[in-house]
Amino acid sequence: MSTQTILYLIKFFMNEAHADEFIKGNLFLNRLSYFKTLESDGKDGRPDTNEAVALWLQPHDVELDLNIPGIGAVTIRKSDLAAPVSMSFDFHEHLHVLCLYCFITGTITPEGDLQFIAADEAELKESLMIDARCYGFGPFAVVTQAAPFLAQLSKALRAAGVKFQGKVVEYYDDATFSGKMALADIPFRKQMRFSWQREFRVCVQTGTKGTDPWHCRMGEISSFSGKIRSSDLNSQFQVNFKPAKAE
Repeated sequence: MSTQTILYLIKFFMNEAHADEFIKGNLFLNRLSYFKTLESDGKDGRPDTNEAVALWLQPHDVELDLNIPGIGAVTIRKSDLAAPVSMSFDFHEHLHVLCLYCFITGTITPEGDLQFIAADEAELKESLMIDARCYGFGPFAVVTQAAPFLAQLSKALRAAGVKFQGKVVEYYDDATFSGKMALADIPFRKQMRFSWQREFRVCVQTGTKGTDPWHCRMGEISSFSGKIRSSDLNSQFQVNFKPAKAE
């Protein structure tokens, strides 16, 4: 799992019964292909036809020489392209993914009982504000402490005998970036327009192919998790600073 300092994770739900099942430790992980083909108006931020892109090339970096039977040699240059060229692997389509909103400390390093210097206050408070677009993921949210949740999930996944990896998603500027993604990073890179989601993603490889979700029973998490209305999240998270200790 990721070594970044992640304080809390949030999972949003359309259905309250599904939120309750999550707290019971019953997780349903859709395939990555589900999010590429999801039918939606796109306003809730879930559909992404560019999920798990392995290669993203701007037109100025593309020149293709093709030999087409019956036509002959054809060269495609930047002037022939109206948009970037992308490629992906079928392998990633079959990964099961768990998508969570995450609170990370960013460049702030906590000490002891999470005491910070006053200069960090504005940055930390800003990092704790959830973009209202996240409410589109559902009116119910489960907030869980990251450390015990990830530890318990990792234990359950190891027991299930599946391969897995968890990382904070990194966002790239699709208007300027041109190149290939590192193989291990492919399912953890998304375009900058999704950066408001602040996603932590767990990818699970079960060794199967298809479109069916995977059920993970990780065990009850109620001792370090709670359910809340999504619209109440920002009013419930507050930061109080203690005076720095004199050395």
